[in-house]
Amino acid sequence: MKQNLPSVEEVDQIPAACSTVAGGEWEDGNGHVNVAHFYGFHIRGAEEELRRVGIDEAYRASRRMGIFSMEQHLKFFDEVRIGEEISVHVRWLDRGDKVFHGISVIVNRTTGRIANTLEMIEGHVDLTARRTASFPAGVAQRIDEQVAAHRGLGWQLPLSGAMAVRH
Repeated sequence: MKQNLPSVEEVDQIPAACSTVAGGEWEDGNGHVNVAHFYGFHIRGAEEELRRVGIDEAYRASRRMGIFSMEQHLKFFDEVRIGEEISVHVRWLDRGDKVFHGISVIVNRTTGRIANTLEMIEGHVDLTARRTASFPAGVAQRIDEQVAAHRGLGWQLPLSGAMAVRH
């Protein structure tokens, strides 16, 4: 089944949250990067994007609020081999009062192909009550700015169809 993927040049319209070279410790028995390392790299990129909108260690410590994963879908398009350079790019799709919908993209810089995506629904959580809580105005505004900017891009990524913010 052929996927309708954007080009790497289009994905590069979203600055990389981080990049690295796949190290030998990432290799699985099939001679390419193991899924656990892809997942961890997606999470690294998402955490960097959360810091950019103000959800970081200081935010968690002072407000006692953070982000919990609620639903995720990892989809593979191409392999990555050890020694290849990869980058992760996070696209903000939508925000509700207590959740956001996003997708991160791992690009294989060495081959010039999209390796995989991680679509996610994440919840803003009161860490004391351990329940979802509304985003504070400043954080909500910064997320909304990212959503608006990313909606203006002229390309889409294949989504699972099972996840969405319920307004």
